[in-house]
Amino acid sequence: MTQTAINYARVLYELSVSPESIREAEKMIKETPQILYTLESPVVPLSQKEKAIQRIFAKDLENFVCVLCRYGHVELLPEIFRAYQEYYNEQKHILNAALYYVVLPSETQLEGIKAFLRKQYGTEDVELKFIEDKSLVGGFVLRIKDQEFDYSLKGRINALQQKLIWR
Repeated sequence: MTQTAINYARVLYELSVSPESIREAEKMIKETPQILYTLESPVVPLSQKEKAIQRIFAKDLENFVCVLCRYGHVELLPEIFRAYQEYYNEQKHILNAALYYVVLPSETQLEGIKAFLRKQYGTEDVELKFIEDKSLVGGFVLRIKDQEFDYSLKGRINALQQKLIWR
């Protein structure tokens, strides 16, 4: 993530843009990549881009996206949205974590994982990003910032293999 995207994300937060507006815009851009392509295009005049922005984006995002177009940073929009979500969660004491799995855990297991993370990191809530990874063979891996909790079958086999090699 670039520092420019992080700086823009903090500006969005300071402007009190709602997380719902961000999620809605992010979803729209993922579903319709032509929006970003058009806003990035040097052929389309700025006045037309601004008209399109007014029709597409929520009121609290309009001016921000117009500024990005003026300064040629609109291609950073997806990255800015990710950085915003991370910064928002940090400010609200919500832990960002990634859960790599073979089979999605049950609701009871997910609550146990979240309780473990809340206790471990002293946060109020946990936001999990779910990523399917068949190479784990079984179990799951939790990644939080620069830490990893490996409860996968693949990880346990590797640990056992390392123990056997060192003997």
